[in-house]
Amino acid sequence: MPYWVDDIDLCDRVLEAAKGMEGRDVPPEAIAALAERLFGMEDRFVTRLVDSPVPFEIERRQKGVRNFVVKRGLVYIHVRSKPNVAIIVPPHFVTDHASVPAALRFLVPPTGVHSAAAVIHDWLYTIAEPPKKPTQFRKERFRADRIFREAMRTCSVSAPTRSVLYRGARLFGAGGFGARRELRFIDPHAPDRLIDPALFDKAVLRAFTIIPRPEKPRRNRR
Repeated sequence: MPYWVDDIDLCDRVLEAAKGMEGRDVPPEAIAALAERLFGMEDRFVTRLVDSPVPFEIERRQKGVRNFVVKRGLVYIHVRSKPNVAIIVPPHFVTDHASVPAALRFLVPPTGVHSAAAVIHDWLYTIAEPPKKPTQFRKERFRADRIFREAMRTCSVSAPTRSVLYRGARLFGAGGFGARRELRFIDPHAPDRLIDPALFDKAVLRAFTIIPRPEKPRRNRR
């Protein structure tokens, strides 16, 4: 069974820090402070997915799509990255969980035991900046999709469901990778409105939400 830790303060500070640092460099000590707290935990999901219980529509173009708001930050430690990384999805992020085509929803619903992994995947796609070189684009997308697959395994998603969702991401996900329109947050002071995506700096969001494990200092051999 996973070991869950609710650290609301940590995740709230991620979003506030990202909003307050537009156009500025991220202080290394700020990242180190987050990393020190995160990597004292188990290498797995360390928070539960807590989202809005009622799906809602946020845009006309998404009519019929079930959107949810992440109520508390979601933290996943990805142990197979080199270096290991902690991925933090901040609160108030809007997600549709798994983007499953309507024709396949009778096989795999958009929500379920795979929801936490799907939200991690949504976030990685959202904060990406598609590289100009096609080879780099493929590499970055593949990394996000691979993390999705391994996060589903962490959530004990069955092998057939993992296969369907992973293959769906590989086949149909390219159009949403790094798209600015996907950077959607609900304003906590006005829950019926979205925050303007232009207020966020993706580079800062990436720095504060993909945290590498700190390197341990090497001991000098005598």
